[in-house]
Amino acid sequence: MKPGDSPTTEQLRAVLMQAVEVARAGQREKPPIDPPARLKQVLTFKKFTERAMGQVREAVESDEEFRGRVVGATAETDVGRVGWLWLTRPDGWEQESAELAAAAQRESEMAACAQRTQELVQRLQRAEAAKKKADTQRDKAGRERDEARIEAAQARTEVRRAEEEAQRLVAELDQARDALDAAESTLARSQRKQTRTDEKLRSALAQVDGLKRQLRDSREQHSEEVSSLKARLAAAEDEVAMAREAGFEPPSEPEPKPAPPPPTKRTPVPMPGGLLNDTPEAAEYLLRQVSEVVVLVDGYNVTFKNWEKLPVQKQRRRFLQKMEELSARYPAAEFVVVFDGTETDYDYISTTARSLGVTVRFSQPGVTADDYIIDQCESYPLWRHLVVVSEDNEVRERARDRGANLVHPRKLLEIMGLEVEDPDGWTGFGDR
Repeated sequence: MKPGDSPTTEQLRAVLMQAVEVARAGQREKPPIDPPARLKQVLTFKKFTERAMGQVREAVESDEEFRGRVVGATAETDVGRVGWLWLTRPDGWEQESAELAAAAQRESEMAACAQRTQELVQRLQRAEAAKKKADTQRDKAGRERDEARIEAAQARTEVRRAEEEAQRLVAELDQARDALDAAESTLARSQRKQTRTDEKLRSALAQVDGLKRQLRDSREQHSEEVSSLKARLAAAEDEVAMAREAGFEPPSEPEPKPAPPPPTKRTPVPMPGGLLNDTPEAAEYLLRQVSEVVVLVDGYNVTFKNWEKLPVQKQRRRFLQKMEELSARYPAAEFVVVFDGTETDYDYISTTARSLGVTVRFSQPGVTADDYIIDQCESYPLWRHLVVVSEDNEVRERARDRGANLVHPRKLLEIMGLEVEDPDGWTGFGDR
């Protein structure tokens, strides 16, 4: 930098950032002190580019009052000698700034030269080390080449011997394969014959076992019934004889009591004392203790609680497998799972006997699973107890009006042994 030149903006970065802090501090005063207009535009910046630094510099240079505030809030040790000279501008400051910049430039050039020299020395050392390593590897490669030539000659000899031995073994293998094929053919015929014999034997034994069980059961049942009837007949004859000896005549048979009137409305199953409705314990009670109970399940209402990230086909498959396990645990209950959609979407086929207690239904086009479930509530006889599994408030109210007990989908998943998050607060829900 020549005498008379100003320091560069980069050389003044420390003092310019100090000016920004002084302006920000002034805005926080009560009453606030307005910064120069050019500076106000950049005070909210988090990162200051060269252009933003130029705006700060222009604001400081053009506003003597603001520059004085910056001088009052700054020490030379904060901004360096060059920044302090530019900020305070004593007599001859430009000449001193130029000399300081020239000295800094020389130091920078000397440091760069020293660094370049050190890099060249390091490159030379690495090159010499690489040459030495290459010479060592070249000598090693020559030795390995000679050894490889000897080994190759030995290998060619061994290959010729191995080829001759392989030809002999191939001939023996062909003979062994022919003998094995003949033996396998004979064995296959024997196995097929044995399989047919075993199947006939198993069938015959099963028939014999079944007949034996039927005969044994029939004999036991017949023997018990005959013994019971004989005992009852003997007791009745003794009672009649004793009554006649005492001069009593047999009373006339009482008129049969009229049958109770058929129910006119279905009512929910009452819970035993201390048991809350819509809890896992209540669901267990309904499935285990209530005879011929029908459980109507809104399928997707349940699957989206535990398998919501899976495609709907996989959701159905996972859920219906769990329903089969539940049906095996509660064989007295009849489960009906209803899905929105048509049967063309149904890709689940059970291969276990446990699915006998699970019926899958799909709503017709234009009919929701909710409406289908309510229609089913009205289709069963009034003496059949119903349980509806849904979280839809409207469905629950309509099902309650039709005398059904209610179970929330999360409670069904809990008795299946699945942990489900409960953002809606159903975990502790229950009423008497």
